[in-house]
Amino acid sequence: MKKTVFYNPEIPYSLHDMNVISLEVKGDNLIMRTQSGMVRTAPNWDQVNGYVEFLDVSWEYCYATVCAGYYGNIGSYEGKTFKKMYLKDFIGEFQNAGFYITDEYYGQDRALYTGYFHKGGTMSECIIEIYHHNIVFFEQNDDTREMKEVILSADGDLSLYLVPADVADNLAMVANEFAFNYVWHGKKSGKFLKLCGEQYGAVFDEEDFIEYLNTVLYPEKPSRKIKTLCSFDDKVPEKYARVPYYNF
Repeated sequence: MKKTVFYNPEIPYSLHDMNVISLEVKGDNLIMRTQSGMVRTAPNWDQVNGYVEFLDVSWEYCYATVCAGYYGNIGSYEGKTFKKMYLKDFIGEFQNAGFYITDEYYGQDRALYTGYFHKGGTMSECIIEIYHHNIVFFEQNDDTREMKEVILSADGDLSLYLVPADVADNLAMVANEFAFNYVWHGKKSGKFLKLCGEQYGAVFDEEDFIEYLNTVLYPEKPSRKIKTLCSFDDKVPEKYARVPYYNF
């Protein structure tokens, strides 16, 4: 029997508990802005300023569903106004309103948000569905460094590395792409795959990840090890407590 594991999509930022205050149509794109920015999904889960842009939106498959005056509990919708509309029509009604996101789901070319739509003193349950080609997260910060520090390990010592800023800012996403795709399906997969009984397993560590960065992704910005910080079971020194960390 063939077993296939489906992993949840990794997103670099979360909008959970964020209050959407603006939905802006920009041609075929949609810009979503919240009152408090976004939260990074990798340690240390910082809240940052920024916004989300959905590219090449297929508007005919985008909807908003609102159950007016109903929120919070289970039960029937009897006596309530249940309205489903195209997202563009919903955006037209979004002036002086807000959408508080309680959950977010990302699938194949689709994003779905559930939460509460509040306008004019009325709170309503709401679902927003966006059919898109891609999502871009924009983080606004004043850090212009080309190289940043990260902490890497492979169930062993924790070491400090210097990597391109784009890698540090999206460490979990880049590391997962390496571990789940490049290691198994890349040109050098034979280096990592070992036959264990009747099945293949992957054997790699953080040094292989650094080689991947230096030869595949960013050969023009060489990554390097700075020093070993501590053993796997020890606490990261306070000085590096807010540095992005990934264990392979």
